[in-house]
Amino acid sequence: MSRAQRLVVLPMAVIAAVLLVSAATGLARPAVPVRGATHQVSIDNFAFMPANLTVAVGDTVTWTNNDDAPHTATAGNGAFDSGNLDNGQTYSFTFTTAGTFSYICEIHPQMTGTITVQAAPAAPAAPTAAPTTAGGVPNTAVETPTAPGGSLTALGIGLLLAAASGLLLLRARRAR
Repeated sequence: MSRAQRLVVLPMAVIAAVLLVSAATGLARPAVPVRGATHQVSIDNFAFMPANLTVAVGDTVTWTNNDDAPHTATAGNGAFDSGNLDNGQTYSFTFTTAGTFSYICEIHPQMTGTITVQAAPAAPAAPTAAPTTAGGVPNTAVETPTAPGGSLTALGIGLLLAAASGLLLLRARRAR
């Protein structure tokens, strides 16, 4: 192998080894779920409590119907709608944009509430809506977003560099 070939192959092999070891030992971080805080709104005595709530972008609000009558939590701008919630049922929504979201119970329009969403310093999560039954069985499933990450990318780059180094070595040996 010529000196020029060694100057190319050797650094590629070292970089490939470092990437493969870091991926195998977990030094490259895997994807991490992006999550905000969770806030509770109780529906009780034909009222939302608290009626006014301030949250950050990426936070989730969960409404729980503690009344014997069915209720909804329906945004005036259509951003979210719980559908009918019977006693004990919950509905959760993750807010992804800043703003003021006024909502009502469509069955009892005198029931009103407001969620004020303030900009958060971190990247916002994708919207999720997950109504559940009293038994905790979800009516819909939405995946939790994840931050970009790590181990598979490092592994892929390491394997690519290792393969390229191997091909250059084979080519150099055949050229002799």
